[in-house]
Amino acid sequence: MSDAHEPGSYLKATLEGQSAELARLLADDSAARAATRLRDCSRILLAGTGTSFHGALAGQFILRSAGFEAWAVRAFELSCYPPALRKDDGLILLSHRGSKRFSRDSLESFARESHHWIAITGEGSPLEGEGVVRTVAQEESPVHTASHTSAMFRIAQIAAALGRPAWQNRLADLPRMVQEAVERGNRVAADIDRTEFRPVAHFVGGGPARATAYEGALKLREASHLVSAEGHDVEGILHGPLVSIQPANVVVLVAQPGPSYPRMLELESALHEIGATVISYGRDSDLDEVLAPIVNIVPLQWLAYHVSRKLGVDADSFRRDEPRYAAAQSKFTL
Repeated sequence: MSDAHEPGSYLKATLEGQSAELARLLADDSAARAATRLRDCSRILLAGTGTSFHGALAGQFILRSAGFEAWAVRAFELSCYPPALRKDDGLILLSHRGSKRFSRDSLESFARESHHWIAITGEGSPLEGEGVVRTVAQEESPVHTASHTSAMFRIAQIAAALGRPAWQNRLADLPRMVQEAVERGNRVAADIDRTEFRPVAHFVGGGPARATAYEGALKLREASHLVSAEGHDVEGILHGPLVSIQPANVVVLVAQPGPSYPRMLELESALHEIGATVISYGRDSDLDEVLAPIVNIVPLQWLAYHVSRKLGVDADSFRRDEPRYAAAQSKFTL
């Protein structure tokens, strides 16, 4: 990064601009037009890597709520260990940059056999074709935010075009709700000021919120690399990982109302008995839980940003300015 660069400023600016991007996508019908490519599919696979895989995890619940059988799969596994594919399968690939090796391999392999595919990708991505749906400009920060919320929003637009989900009329509310979450960044900063996140923080969610928990842990790792973070599903953490949580460890709960909420309350009670520091987001939401990841990820993005500033880490660096980590990243191709 240049000497003039304010640490984390790219991440902060993109985070703050997410509602405007969603409002722009709301007025764009390209996702609805591309959805016709999946209309006759009996099963839809959603593939991605990293943040894009977390978008796929959230997306499977969005599509299921519209009446489809939908499954998230990692792009690496779809490329190297593919399931037995059916003729009426569809694929939604999430890849913001459109250049990742296994994302491209999985799409190219599927497209050789079927035209039932959609690629949700960023502006300037090399992916092309009738099934390509664009999201936002390539982000300057390696800690992706707007590309994630916009990809999930695109999946919701596709689901709304294919079926009649109960939440369909709430799509228009999402830009406003994301903006409200952005404006609560100072509240998240207050949580950070009184909390010690090192050496490890845990993020937990159930159902669609599991994807949010995984993404929150990833954002914290990427933005604040002095902190280790783990993402858990609510039932999974009770079957072993709970005993590794120490008193005063931070546990961030994505406590979105829905079928998993009672289990989240039981977990919260157990964490207080241990003496863990519990931070909870989402519990006051009136949004359908399949759409909630688009909003609930915003406070976790703020959390990653504010922790990075507290620890003096440049969230935009990705440790490329450190010779050892730059050398490590030269050993593989993404």
